[in-house]
Amino acid sequence: MKRDSKKSQVTIFLIIGIVLVIIFVSSILLTRYAAKKTSKQETLNVKESNFDIQPIRNFITECLLKVSEEGLRKIGEQGGYLYKSQGGTLVDYSESAEGFFYAPYNGAKVSYNILNSRFPINNLFPKPPNYPWKMFPYKDSSRSEEKFAEKSAFGTNNLPPLRNTQGAHSLQEQLTTYVENNIDSCLDFSIFEEQGFEAEKKEKKVLTEINENNILFNLNYEIEIENLLSGEVTTIKQSIAKHNIRLGTLHSFLNKLIESDINDINFDITNNLDTESMEIEIKRDVHDKDDVVIVTDRKSMMGSIPYKYQFTRKNRNPALFYLFPEEVSVKPIDDEGNFKTISISDIISNNTLEALDPDEDVITNASFFIDPKPPVTLIFPTIDFKVAVSDGALEDYQVIKIVRGELN
Repeated sequence: MKRDSKKSQVTIFLIIGIVLVIIFVSSILLTRYAAKKTSKQETLNVKESNFDIQPIRNFITECLLKVSEEGLRKIGEQGGYLYKSQGGTLVDYSESAEGFFYAPYNGAKVSYNILNSRFPINNLFPKPPNYPWKMFPYKDSSRSEEKFAEKSAFGTNNLPPLRNTQGAHSLQEQLTTYVENNIDSCLDFSIFEEQGFEAEKKEKKVLTEINENNILFNLNYEIEIENLLSGEVTTIKQSIAKHNIRLGTLHSFLNKLIESDINDINFDITNNLDTESMEIEIKRDVHDKDDVVIVTDRKSMMGSIPYKYQFTRKNRNPALFYLFPEEVSVKPIDDEGNFKTISISDIISNNTLEALDPDEDVITNASFFIDPKPPVTLIFPTIDFKVAVSDGALEDYQVIKIVRGELN
């Protein structure tokens, strides 16, 4: 009887042990299942959250594209300048600066990328009578060799630098500042608030990368998006906009174009340096005799339209060919015993009146004049004649001195 009782007790303990093991194992399995289910649900929630804020991400990118495109368009229209009133870096020009720093064209203040030379450099002179150099177009007084090119002899290059490392108010700096100052006017999140989202803007910084074949705007803007229904908060930190505008290539072309125009009086700016992709158009006499030069890069597209960059070119003096000699001795009495009458041939000797114009203004015989106008009777010991050429606004001249010679 006692033996049966002991067996019963052992059996009961064994059953209890098995039950405890089953409970323990079940607990572990249930815990793992619950954790796995929770993790799966969290993953689904994150995926659902990412899907929900994707329209906001797209909205920020579209704003960046829009604002950066506006900056690129304005900087092209205004000769590489973005003014402070627009969100740029350069002080706005007043109306009194018209014709000095900008010329109005199609509603834009187009800055001068080519200006007149202002100061003498070596043997170069910015103004007549020695402009551009005294013996032009000869290298020296021997007049044995002609030259028509000299560094900065016919103007000044005022094209803004391309990158920040190349100088102040570069295109890179101006575009960066423009986007930073204008992006918030586009980022209006009120439409998303109606859908249950709230956005909080924090720190922002724009990085502009100018390449030969494109330009990238990297917007580092910490924006917290809260789902007001779930309380979940997601942070958007970066957006990128890319424009297939060859700003680096275009700037190199513009610099070469301007340097050629101010260095060589025989250079015709309408002669395309790159017939494959660049097109040049001149709008003449937009402001007095100043021209607007429009360069279109057919390989740079803003939407479906080729990108344009335009700048104003200051009208510059034509250059009179040097007349020799500068002093001419003439008999005071002619063969008939009268005071000598000075003619054009006496003044210019064996020279031909010639001139060139750096702005491609047409020079004709009517462009030349002499003051006082011949014929002039030689009744004084000397008479100074101003021999000049004019493009209709500016002139170059040389003074020829007629000296009364001795009686034979």
